[in-house]
Amino acid sequence: MIDKHSRKISYLRVSVTDLCNLRCVYCMPAGGSVLSSKEEILSLEEILKLIKHGVSLGVNKIRITGGEPLVRKGITSLIRRISEISGINDIALTTNGVYLKEYAAVLKKSGLSRLNISLDTMREDRFAEITRGGNIADVFDGVEAVLKAGFRGTKMNAVIMRGDNDDEIHDFVKYIMERDIELRFIELMASGWKDMVDEDRFMPTSEIMERVLEVGELVPDKQRVGGGPATIYRIKGALGSIGFISAVSKPFCKTCNRLRLTSDGKLRSCLLSGGDVDIKSILRSSNLGEKEMQDKLTEAFIRATDMKPVVHSGRNSAVMNQIGG
Repeated sequence: MIDKHSRKISYLRVSVTDLCNLRCVYCMPAGGSVLSSKEEILSLEEILKLIKHGVSLGVNKIRITGGEPLVRKGITSLIRRISEISGINDIALTTNGVYLKEYAAVLKKSGLSRLNISLDTMREDRFAEITRGGNIADVFDGVEAVLKAGFRGTKMNAVIMRGDNDDEIHDFVKYIMERDIELRFIELMASGWKDMVDEDRFMPTSEIMERVLEVGELVPDKQRVGGGPATIYRIKGALGSIGFISAVSKPFCKTCNRLRLTSDGKLRSCLLSGGDVDIKSILRSSNLGEKEMQDKLTEAFIRATDMKPVVHSGRNSAVMNQIGG
């Protein structure tokens, strides 16, 4: 699949649930968001069917997201079955890390390639505040379980918010000095509801990098696992590396190669803009024969690809747990 701006689409991000065991302040409104009913969520069989169809059109990389994907019943079985699909060469999963102590070893055995762990603070009190009640010790235990299980290319994503956690940039860097993890500092993006992000809280990559340079010199690093939009560096003596994702100040849309499948069956062209296609209705249509359904699915993938904007709008009307981040 090639979009209207000559970008080859080979990456599908799959949200398997809109449920989460945390309620992070930048992801969900204080009162929570409206969750889909069980009937509205794609079944594991439907997800597999759509992934297989995507692979037939050139998709070779899958990322499992949520909500929190590890709350979805049967998630390890789904990953194992995805790993058995010919043509897929990379399967990653994004998680808040709380359940990794329990799941790391079995995820490795299931065929998962890599993990992304979202962690926006190193402090116990601040983690509880950001997540509205989470225990950061669970995440740290999960990180150690991931390293013990032998995963390579593990990424830790930290959204930096001025006045909230920018005073911890040094602490994040020191953490990966002793661990083989790619720490990724991410610019805060507007999403979900009015005034979620304002200029006072936004910190551009340039300022984040200045703080990192106070710890040590950054050297560009071309040796990495899994690819992605981050610009990667190393600090002398560190086991881990540091990446910067500048989705707001320096959009990387010109190299975007992804579509997003939401948990309720929408094929979305972009995280922040562009539009989506209802692909669930095709799967559940009782009036289509198998050949006609396959043709309709192909049309849906092509329509979503054609919707991809040349550059994102910078703002989105949905909340992150609904579209898979």
